[in-house]
Amino acid sequence: MSGRTTEGIAVFAFLLSCLFEPFPSFAQNLGVPSKGAEPDASSTPANPIAPSLSPARKPNESWIPEDIDSAVPPVSPGVACSMAAVLEGAGKRIKELVQNVDRFTATEVLEHQDVYPSGRMGRAETVKFDYLVSISQERDGLLGVDELRNRSHSLDLFPNHIATTGTPSVVLIFHPRYASDFWMQCEGLGEWHGQPAWQVRFEQRADRPGHICAFVVNGSTYIVKLRGRAWILADSFQVARLETDLKESIPEIRLRLSHQSIEYRPVNSPALNLHLWLPSSTELYLDFQGHRFYRKHSFTDFKIFSVDTQYQISNPKEGRTVK
Repeated sequence: MSGRTTEGIAVFAFLLSCLFEPFPSFAQNLGVPSKGAEPDASSTPANPIAPSLSPARKPNESWIPEDIDSAVPPVSPGVACSMAAVLEGAGKRIKELVQNVDRFTATEVLEHQDVYPSGRMGRAETVKFDYLVSISQERDGLLGVDELRNRSHSLDLFPNHIATTGTPSVVLIFHPRYASDFWMQCEGLGEWHGQPAWQVRFEQRADRPGHICAFVVNGSTYIVKLRGRAWILADSFQVARLETDLKESIPEIRLRLSHQSIEYRPVNSPALNLHLWLPSSTELYLDFQGHRFYRKHSFTDFKIFSVDTQYQISNPKEGRTVK
């Protein structure tokens, strides 16, 4: 995947789910690990910086779920958790995904609701897409994730011309190339849909540059610092759920709140002998430049194409509104 440089940072034409930008501006992910040797996935500082405190929600912000730091979900008492072991296991699973999958397709249904100043949700608008994701690993270790909807990157396909993309990229936080950019703590053994899952609190480290998420507004880049929680299955180390909030707002672009939750599900490809976990849905709650809205992206009908499989893209289609 080719890229360009903005203010000395390589910027690639793909987005993370934390990136939103009103048309015609363009928000982009920074897929830029530090140069040099691959960092150790277990490199959490011995005396980590204390996690950020959760900001207080206002009365008219009841439409947004509780901040991830409003309470720690319960875990099993007396069960020891090795953060290094969990990171190593999760990192292997993410590397397997990148190494084995060239691209996958799915049917995507996007539900959009504006939010009024009172906090009341507006009328739902639903759009359906033919969704294609390609994953690449460059020679220098950079990771590329490119998304097409109806064979297009156009922001016009989204309600209100506001694009919300990048769901497949967020899990790269646990890739060995990126994990050391975050302070991480295993809170213990929780559960996900009745299955034991290691509960991991993560946050962008102040002593490391942000590589995962940024807004590019009128040619200026604004790094978005994330904090969140992940549920990683204890038996397989697959990432089953992610929730994130902003570590800090960005007044320059009026980015006040951004909360997201992503659910993952197993997808089998018997023909390729692959068993992978891919996003099944993501819910987004955003307050940015005066826009407040809720969105849910749902993905079904997955087809996986390995690095050895050729795939022909069909002619583009217009976005379809679901009645």
